[in-house]
Amino acid sequence: MMRTAASRLLLIVVLSNGMSTTGRATILLFDQIRVGGTIVPTISGNSVPQDYGDHATGPSVSAPGGSFTYGEAGEGFTPNVMADYFTTANSPGSSLWEVGFGDLTNVLFGNQNSLSMNVLLTADAGFDVLLYGFDLGGWPNADYVINAVSVFDGLTPLFSQGNVLVEGDAVGPGRTSFAFGSALVGNSLLIEIDYSNLLGGQQDNIGIDNIRFGQDPLPQAAVPEPSTLWLLLSALFAAKAVFRRPTSA
Repeated sequence: MMRTAASRLLLIVVLSNGMSTTGRATILLFDQIRVGGTIVPTISGNSVPQDYGDHATGPSVSAPGGSFTYGEAGEGFTPNVMADYFTTANSPGSSLWEVGFGDLTNVLFGNQNSLSMNVLLTADAGFDVLLYGFDLGGWPNADYVINAVSVFDGLTPLFSQGNVLVEGDAVGPGRTSFAFGSALVGNSLLIEIDYSNLLGGQQDNIGIDNIRFGQDPLPQAAVPEPSTLWLLLSALFAAKAVFRRPTSA
C-alpha cells in the first residue's frame, strides 16, 4: 500500500508541474504609423510599421521613434509573439486607413494590385500562438463578397470559409466579425484574406482590424522543486522500510 501511495504522489507532482500555463492576448489596433523615424497617430495611406505587434508586453510599448499601443481583454499580453503584414506573393503593400471601412477605425488594407492580404503571427521557440478573432470592413462604407477567409498553421488549414460577406454599409452591421470560441493554435498562424474575385481597383477596399491573439507555453517535462523532491524521496524511503520490516511470528 505504501509503495502504491508513493507512486501516486509522484504522478500528482509531475502532473501539477506540467499543467501550469498562462494564457495571454493582445489586440492589434493599428493606431500608429512611423513617419521620418517618428511614431505618430495613424494617417490614412501610410504603410503599417512592420515591427508593430512584435513582443507586446503592455498597452504601450517603446519602439524606435516612440511607442506603440495595443488593446487587451483581460488575458495579458504577448511578449513571445511577432507579427508580419504582407500581400500576395509575400510582397509589401499593406497600409493603414483611418475611417470608412464600415464602423472600424484605423484599419489595415492591401494594395490594388494584390490578390490577398495576409497577417502572420509567429511564436518564439517554446511557445504557441493562439488566434481568438478579428474584424473585417468594406470601404467606402460598402458591402463586398470576397473569395475566402482562411487561417493556416504552416501549410495546415485550421479554418476556411468561402464567399464571405464583408459588411460595411449603413444597412445592418458595420463590420464582419470572426470569433473563434476555441482559439486556433499553432507555432505560426497565417491569416489570409483572399479577395482575388474582386474587380480591378477594388482590392484595397477590404480592411482588417482588432486582431486578437494570445500565447501559451508548450508543455515541458516537469522537474519537481527541491522541497517537493525531498518529500517524494522521503515517502519512497518510508515505503521501502515498511516492505523490509520483518513480520512477527
